[in-house]
Amino acid sequence: MVPAIIYWACILVGIAWTVLSIGLSLFYLARKENGNLWAFAFFNVLVVILLAIILFVYKKWDFEISTYSSLITSLIWANLALTVIQAIVGRVKKPAAA
Repeated sequence: MVPAIIYWACILVGIAWTVLSIGLSLFYLARKENGNLWAFAFFNVLVVILLAIILFVYKKWDFEISTYSSLITSLIWANLALTVIQAIVGRVKKPAAA
């Protein structure tokens, strides 16, 4: 029972972070504060690493729960794509030297 709770908690945290990251990214883009997107890109990488570890552990060892690896895989790809977008859009031009 505990492995199932941990598995679904990680999936829900991944979904919640993805939605929060998209929402805050749009908020900072609207306010022209693109430099803040780098922090979200970093945290997206951490979420990808967490989800990849969970996917590896639950596929490697059988905890007698039904795993939905396509859901975790799609979250991993979505966060990776979001990381690339945030890294590209998050670039800030350096001010010209006076």
